[in-house]
Amino acid sequence: MPDTERTIPRVLTVSGSDPSGGAGIEADLKVITANGCYGMTAITALTAQNTLGVDNIHHIPGPFLRSCLEAVLSDIGTDVVKTGMLGSEENILVVAEILQKYGITKTVIDPVMVSTGGSTLLPESAVNAVREKLFPLALLLIPNIPEAMQLLPGHQPLNSLDKLISAAKDLAGMGPKNVLLKGGHLPFRRTEGGYVPAEKEEEREIMIDVFWDGSDFALIESPYVNTRNTHGTGCSLASAIASNLARGMEAPEAVRAGCSYVSAGISSALTLGRGHGPINHLHSNYIMPFPPGRFVDYLLSHPSIKPIWHEYTHHPFTTQLGAGTLRKESFQHYLVQDYLFLIQFSRANSLAGYKSASIAGISKTASIVQYIVAEATLHLNYCSRFGLTQSQVEEAEESLACTAYTRFVLDIGMSQDFFALQVVMAPCLLGYREVALRLAKEGKKDGNIYWEWVESYSGKDYGEAVIRGRELLEGLAQDVGAKRIGELVAIFAKATKGLAQKSPYNKVPQQRAIEQ
Repeated sequence: MPDTERTIPRVLTVSGSDPSGGAGIEADLKVITANGCYGMTAITALTAQNTLGVDNIHHIPGPFLRSCLEAVLSDIGTDVVKTGMLGSEENILVVAEILQKYGITKTVIDPVMVSTGGSTLLPESAVNAVREKLFPLALLLIPNIPEAMQLLPGHQPLNSLDKLISAAKDLAGMGPKNVLLKGGHLPFRRTEGGYVPAEKEEEREIMIDVFWDGSDFALIESPYVNTRNTHGTGCSLASAIASNLARGMEAPEAVRAGCSYVSAGISSALTLGRGHGPINHLHSNYIMPFPPGRFVDYLLSHPSIKPIWHEYTHHPFTTQLGAGTLRKESFQHYLVQDYLFLIQFSRANSLAGYKSASIAGISKTASIVQYIVAEATLHLNYCSRFGLTQSQVEEAEESLACTAYTRFVLDIGMSQDFFALQVVMAPCLLGYREVALRLAKEGKKDGNIYWEWVESYSGKDYGEAVIRGRELLEGLAQDVGAKRIGELVAIFAKATKGLAQKSPYNKVPQQRAIEQ
């Protein structure tokens, strides 16, 4: 796809830096990324802070902030601008100037004045600049209760739901198109008469944010969580809402989704630091333990698989085969069991066809079964070269080891999905190739009656089959969650262990499932 056709919603955050990662620019970028947008930054201040509080602040000069904003907006542009800690009147004026210059109307203004730990982040002298310069440019203003009290004339206490609603209306009357007054500082309890501020810890049941759109209000409820891990909630909420706006949501929808995001982040937060720890910014994002296209590598290097895999691929049977010292009787036994294995293997692939969801998938598995039938004929011819007749092979008893492994494959195929069936068969496909490549380097070709086997599975044709098999597994791995990956690892490990612990002469790595 040409670069001009590849787009992603863009969010520019203008805020201070938090070296502890829970708030400010650091939190903003996590939230923006987690919500599917491309984050850009213009840093207004460097802070020395952690979960215990803010120790020092270094303000970025207005001219340099202007340069950063110009650099981003003149090149990449943005869909939404979110402001947080601006730190000084000079920076407030610069931001207002740039917003007007570039005609940016989607703005989320978080008037950061005081940190969670109580540190002052905006001087009193700059509050008027926020009201006069940023309020008229705000699509959405999102103050908390202390900030709302500081922004409203008279600094009246906001200690009831009615006062919160009234304050949201008053703030909207000062310029912002929408106001979300965050109620995190005033937990409520439910009564028959409505919501009442909770006076005791055990009474705290619910948190209420008040959203006013200029004509009507909405109450956004979140369950109260007794936790100290609330560092950066305001930054995270503003960035989540900004991301939702950038993705095309209208303000009410963006606000509700943002509040839900932060509520989940608080309830799932991990304890970090000795003070107010950060929320969990990535609660809705699972992190794959491997990059795209590296699922098979991840399997083979997994701690629960690696030692078993080595035992399996360095089995004495295969080592003797490569050296040409393997007893002929042992190889004959292997050949017989391998033929019986092909029967069960064709059943497994027939089952894979049943589990395929498309005509193309069904057709592919049908062709694999046909290939196995043809290979079984070739296998019988190969057996005859080692003194085995067709009747001897077909009438032989399947070994317990072969039965155990193949029935495990079929059981996984019956009880789980197409991906699991491919994973449980994968040790054979991958192992055959790895063993043959090792033997081709380390083995003895001259006088080795088994060398044709080595050449077959180290050669181009089988190598291409392995590539196709790996591609299938990698494609399937991109659409599953981390929990499912763990389950598949366990299936692969058990299948490998079953192969590795079998009698040396029962079976070596074998798989034709994805060869075609």
